[in-house]
Amino acid sequence: MIGSETATAARPARAPRAAEPDLLKYGEEEDTSWLLPYVDVVSLLLAFLILALAMSKVNLRKFEMVSAAISHQAPPPSLDVLKEKIDSVIQQQNLQNQVKTVLDDEGLRMELKSALLFDSGQAEITAAGHQAIDRVGKLLPTIDKRYQIAIEGHTDDVPIHTNRFDSNWDLSSARAINVLKLFTAIGVSPQRLSAQGYADTRPASAVQGDTAQQARARSENRRVVIRVH
Repeated sequence: MIGSETATAARPARAPRAAEPDLLKYGEEEDTSWLLPYVDVVSLLLAFLILALAMSKVNLRKFEMVSAAISHQAPPPSLDVLKEKIDSVIQQQNLQNQVKTVLDDEGLRMELKSALLFDSGQAEITAAGHQAIDRVGKLLPTIDKRYQIAIEGHTDDVPIHTNRFDSNWDLSSARAINVLKLFTAIGVSPQRLSAQGYADTRPASAVQGDTAQQARARSENRRVVIRVH
């Protein structure tokens, strides 16, 4: 017992542990002048990235696929099959010169010349227009319900002012709405449809050149565009 007590007494006392330095605390003697230019560089880099993103063109198809993968859902099916079916109907009806389909990053775009659907200065759909839209429109309810359908009315730059249509805005909107009504009658869900009138603000061709070229451009600008996106 005595030996044990002697060994304990002879053991040196431990020195108190030094306090750990606070790495986030700057002393008065340390130079922190580098922080200001560092923050400026980070701010400029962030502003550049935001500007680059705003100017970039987003591929909506790829964005939808990435979004579906993140949410563990199946991506919407490709519109290639729908385009092939519509093109087949166009060939059967011999409408190649009056209907055009384009598949791009935003979806499927189908352009119909106004002469196919309407008489000059009118918004009522003609018999030939009913037949063409009826054949094409019946394909739309078969596509994935995540796709929306927008109908756009466009006119040429010749002003119109009648008892029914005060301007090209009224005419283009009325034509888009009448096509929308025909789609709902075919069976397309109203929740998937929208109608927009652009008058002559988004021409497909510039009106320039001689009289024949101007007439051709105005004919191309008078159209209804159906977008599946």
